[in-house]
Amino acid sequence: MIQERAGSDMPGVIFQALARARKQHMLTELANRGLGDLGNPVLLFLLKEREGQVSSQKVLSDALRISPASVAVSLKSLERGGYVEKLPGEADQRRKAVRLTNKGREALETCFQIFQQVDRQMFDGFTSQEMEQVRAFHLRMLHNLRGSLTTERMDCSC
Repeated sequence: MIQERAGSDMPGVIFQALARARKQHMLTELANRGLGDLGNPVLLFLLKEREGQVSSQKVLSDALRISPASVAVSLKSLERGGYVEKLPGEADQRRKAVRLTNKGREALETCFQIFQQVDRQMFDGFTSQEMEQVRAFHLRMLHNLRGSLTTERMDCSC
């Protein structure tokens, strides 16, 4: 009854359930491949994207739109696992720059493969036309929601 109503009256509920199911599937696959300790792999993707640039906790928290404390906890876990390393800042020894290790780069490649695998499974049976429609709908929804955000929040890539 609730699912039927949610489908017609509250499509956001189904969208949220889909996002949770996708995330759970990815976390399960990460654990199956020995990467259950990664936590949130998005931080690794961001570090890869910023490779060659100084990535402090503050810069990372701003880019991810999460608190510096959350980034600190995630980074500590990733550092313990050997996925990232913290280096003293060049200009300020108190600030730590964060970068991927070789183990982090390898884990990132596995994450990318898992994300592709999960997405292929999620879209199994969709035609290329349907895939383009889904993409167009998602982009329009993002545009609709971001239109109500303040300017400084519009660059959020999450």
